[in-house]
Amino acid sequence: MNLATVPADLASYRLLDSGEGMKLEEIAGVRVQRPSPQAIWKKRASADEWAKATSVCARTKDGGGQWQHHKPPPKELWLPYDGMKFRLKLTTFGHCGVFFEQVPVWRWLDREVRALKEKLGRAPKVANLFGYTGAASLVMANAGAEVWHVDGSKGVLDWAQESAEASKITGVKWLHEDAQRFLINGYNKGLKLDGMLADPPSWGHGAKKEVWEFEKHIAGFLDKAQAVLPKKNGFFFLTSHTHGVQQEALRNVLAQDGRWATLGCGELGVQHALDPRVLPAGIYAHGAC
Repeated sequence: MNLATVPADLASYRLLDSGEGMKLEEIAGVRVQRPSPQAIWKKRASADEWAKATSVCARTKDGGGQWQHHKPPPKELWLPYDGMKFRLKLTTFGHCGVFFEQVPVWRWLDREVRALKEKLGRAPKVANLFGYTGAASLVMANAGAEVWHVDGSKGVLDWAQESAEASKITGVKWLHEDAQRFLINGYNKGLKLDGMLADPPSWGHGAKKEVWEFEKHIAGFLDKAQAVLPKKNGFFFLTSHTHGVQQEALRNVLAQDGRWATLGCGELGVQHALDPRVLPAGIYAHGAC
């Protein structure tokens, strides 16, 4: 099973072409070129089409990026989605605050939260760990959940709250905290959640410089996560972008305590607007009980 966004999903986003380590997109009316290591094939669009990009991001030797703007982008960029507005910014890493391959994940979460709310007869309590700029948190809150949004970066928490205010979404608790520390503290305080989304990085540091390495820490992390989740009427959605880790490995680690009645896994990707190619963008596994 694969989840791939299709051109009609978002009126303000299109993947126009990709190849030779780059992708050509229209994001909120701005045509951009951004690095895309997965795009190992040749470009299909003409050089003239690629040259129409007004903002180009090139990788730097330190692993970051640098934008060149041939035309100043708008001071504010927003992505409308299901009555909400997500704040976009062209960052030095070539990101914009939203990963478009996550759109089907948002839809899955919306359906799961709404079904769980009806089943439980109350607002489901859910967490978004490594929550970044909060699009998934807002989607779940909009579907009727009480949300704990956890991230180790104060900057992206502030960014997420901009989107929440613009979308008039409440019901999200914004926590500047290491994800594992949140789980440990929550367990010690008797926290009980009904669902969880986690998009852990390949490596990184928490708010207090805690070291994170996906391959070394994911199994223990899931033990902590599942300790605050139910064995009935709950869900977990896990994504990864770690080189070398495959979808069945993600499914196996999610299945390690045997609680999930249903399990699924697959690849994330974005379909081109003008042809059926899919640009790979990570893997996922999910469980429900």
